[in-house]
Amino acid sequence: MELIKTVLLGIIQGLTEFLPVSSSGHLILAQTFLNARTPDMLVEVVLHLGTGIAVLYVFRKDIFSLITGMVSKDSIRRKNSFLYLWWIILATIPAAVVGIGFKNQIGVLFDTTRHDNLAAYLASTMLFVTAALLFFSSKCGVEKGEGENRGKLNLVKVIAIGLIQAVAIMPGISRSGSTIAVALLVGVSREEAGKFSFMMALPAIFGAALLDARHVSSIPPDMALNLFFGFIASLAVGIAALKLLLSFVKKGKFHYFAYYCIGAALVSLVCLTFFPGLTHRGGI
Repeated sequence: MELIKTVLLGIIQGLTEFLPVSSSGHLILAQTFLNARTPDMLVEVVLHLGTGIAVLYVFRKDIFSLITGMVSKDSIRRKNSFLYLWWIILATIPAAVVGIGFKNQIGVLFDTTRHDNLAAYLASTMLFVTAALLFFSSKCGVEKGEGENRGKLNLVKVIAIGLIQAVAIMPGISRSGSTIAVALLVGVSREEAGKFSFMMALPAIFGAALLDARHVSSIPPDMALNLFFGFIASLAVGIAALKLLLSFVKKGKFHYFAYYCIGAALVSLVCLTFFPGLTHRGGI
């Protein structure tokens, strides 16, 4: 049973980490309605590593090109590579500042033990925000190569994407959905929007894994097999989900995920408002 549970957690992690449906929002709703327990710290670390490596695999050519570009003898390529790296760092700063500086306040938004179900109401409402961003961006974004600078990143666009990633710390707002949507809204090409969203996610994914890993002293021998299969599940499903998302973005069908977000938000809000007994706390 523990093996099945860990594999299922890996599948959920791989899907919700990349698809624009808010992994944090789904975790809160699962805890509220199903009384699902938060995964053990060790399990979280392993599953985050799985999805992090999934990003490395899917964008391996871009990452290799970025690294080799920074040591290239071509000054223009070297300059562009360092500039792209700086943009990744710059876009990560707002989320890091908010996440560290307002850690306690943010924790309240994720507290599923409250009798007023604040976290679940907030997550459900913010799913509408995610859906709106996906809809508004549906007609935006340009194809790669339309004009010398059209569709490319610049300082203003990077700051806008970084700011929305900080906002996406709120439960119910998808990190991938919001960052790609804002990138499209400010005129970034579809291909670049998808790539930059996940390149800038790498520090957050591995950073979270490292922070959690500090609290893990050892791996119990009886958990090793479960953790291995959980890791494989999060890695394999993560690769598939990431490729699926990028395909939807490139084809201009990114907004299709908005319908799911709206449906999930409506169902949860109706249950919270009219059937509070369905929550694991049985209502107020």
